[in-house]
Amino acid sequence: MHFRSLGQIYVDTLRARDWLEAIGIPTADTRLERIIAYIDGLLNPTVAGSESLGAGATPEDSYYALSDGTGFGLIATELSKLPSNLLPRHALKDILKGPLAPSKEEPTSSDPRNKFVELELAANLSSAGLQLLAFDDVKFQFENHAYLVECKRPSQSNRLEHNIEKAYTQLRAKLSHSSDRGIVAVALEKVFDLDSRIQPAALAISPIDFAKSVAEQFRSRILKYQAQRVDPRVIGVLAIIRFLNTEREPDIIGSSYILGLIKFTSGQMTDDARLDRLIEVLRGRFQTL
Repeated sequence: MHFRSLGQIYVDTLRARDWLEAIGIPTADTRLERIIAYIDGLLNPTVAGSESLGAGATPEDSYYALSDGTGFGLIATELSKLPSNLLPRHALKDILKGPLAPSKEEPTSSDPRNKFVELELAANLSSAGLQLLAFDDVKFQFENHAYLVECKRPSQSNRLEHNIEKAYTQLRAKLSHSSDRGIVAVALEKVFDLDSRIQPAALAISPIDFAKSVAEQFRSRILKYQAQRVDPRVIGVLAIIRFLNTEREPDIIGSSYILGLIKFTSGQMTDDARLDRLIEVLRGRFQTL
């Protein structure tokens, strides 16, 4: 859980814009500029353009403006550490496209947000000290082993199983070396309606307990894959639980990006022990369920 004032989120987005422009990626008339204008309108309600999301803006629009604003900031902070030849420039251009809210996506406009999920996960892994190797979808190194992450973003609850099975098939095709390991990552915002509103400060349970309840619901739906799994190199499913909640101070936003790893037992003690150590590394950066 990270607590950010609106001003801090605003600065995050400005830094992201400046970095993208500095590496030759234009940001004019993009989703990022729309987010910046929206937060500027919140901070300065008398400024022209304060209705930047439009008169019909929904809670979902507001959720993504603030949540993605935080995400853009982290992506810029972490990916700016990479050598130029490793930067995923095409993906960085893509994440600027498309509508603000996923509910307004068409099949032809969904890829930018898919890429955003991948780069935001990569940025969070980098912030935990893991070395990024490539971006198809995400590849990182831990203890001399390459971990390939296949990311999925189900558009609705009844698409969860289909997305997991598709990711599993894609991972098996990508794991080219015996030492490679694969993880299926699933963004759960649409599966559990986490983006339908910003959770209120008066939430009956703490944000971490709220996330645990989501993780348990997710776990109950995917336990069957542990028994069905046939490739021991695919070591688990990673739930990306992202939501916002307000605090008692009106301009403070709690930004939660929590990972819940449902681990598959490989039958190899060294693999299982290494995965436990990886979980501890992630837990040291942010709450891992």
